Amino acid sequence: MTTPPNDDPELRRMMHDAVSDVHPEGGTHQIRSRAHGKRPSAARWVPLTLAAAVATVLVIGGAAWLGRLNGDVPAAGPGSTADPTAQGSAGSGRTVEVPVYYVGQTADGPRLFREDHTVPHAVGTDLQVAVQEALTAPPLDPDYESWPTSGLSVTTDSTNELIRIDLTGFKGATVGMNEADARMALQALVWTADAATSSALPVVFQVNGNPAGNVLATDTSLPVQRDGADSVLAPVSISDPMEGATVPTRFEVKGMAATFEANVVWELKQGGRVVRHGFATATECCTLSPFTFTVNAPPGDYTLVAHDTDPSNGEGVGLSQDTKRITVE
Repeated sequence: MTTPPNDDPELRRMMHDAVSDVHPEGGTHQIRSRAHGKRPSAARWVPLTLAAAVATVLVIGGAAWLGRLNGDVPAAGPGSTADPTAQGSAGSGRTVEVPVYYVGQTADGPRLFREDHTVPHAVGTDLQVAVQEALTAPPLDPDYESWPTSGLSVTTDSTNELIRIDLTGFKGATVGMNEADARMALQALVWTADAATSSALPVVFQVNGNPAGNVLATDTSLPVQRDGADSVLAPVSISDPMEGATVPTRFEVKGMAATFEANVVWELKQGGRVVRHGFATATECCTLSPFTFTVNAPPGDYTLVAHDTDPSNGEGVGLSQDTKRITVE
């Protein structure tokens, strides 16, 4: 058997507590005599005050009962959206993972390597955060190079047709920077912006709010297109694990390679000693395509190396490689 809605146990308790100390005195003849007699003293107002309290309890209890009946949630209170302390401090941002491209040296000259950065307290779009990281955050891998100038901030936006990057504080060409390095540094921003927006849009560069005709000794009077992967990305790169990662004793390695006969050579080193080694094959020959292999190793600190092969037996341009310092636990 269910309890009738108007027989709520909690409501009965609230009413009982409110009136338990009320003891009315006299009958109707005393009430009539008081009505025609003197103004009652302050003590005689106590029953009226208590009656008002009873009415208040009835209103509060009724509202609570109605709220439970309708399934309503209180509009305010600790932990509710109306409680400002429950929402966190304004402007605290969010944690976001963004792609960032850096320049590194290979046997083919300067090329781009990708890192995925986790940025806490990020404010702005993923595009804004990613390009700001490319400009100001040092790479996780010390083999890569930071953006060639410092003290910059950036504003970005994008449409369905292009991306705009405004470099605030940029002074112009960097002294002593050759054309190949300058081109790759600029492409690092273009590839970062496109990866952050999952697009292949051209990038318009501005400096301090004005159109930029030249950035890092590179013509930017027109929107800068993203160059092809085989011409700007590293011929061998490790994408997982990242630099400084901790991995189990059996772990998988992932990367990209454009190598002769799709061959990828790998070693796990401690100092100059090779602890483990092997071969992997990319999914395609001679164009950037993914590769994977599995390593088993005892706990310790290592350097993981992946590189291509030299079909000329030392007479060609040499080896291109990527390295990651990791800890096996």
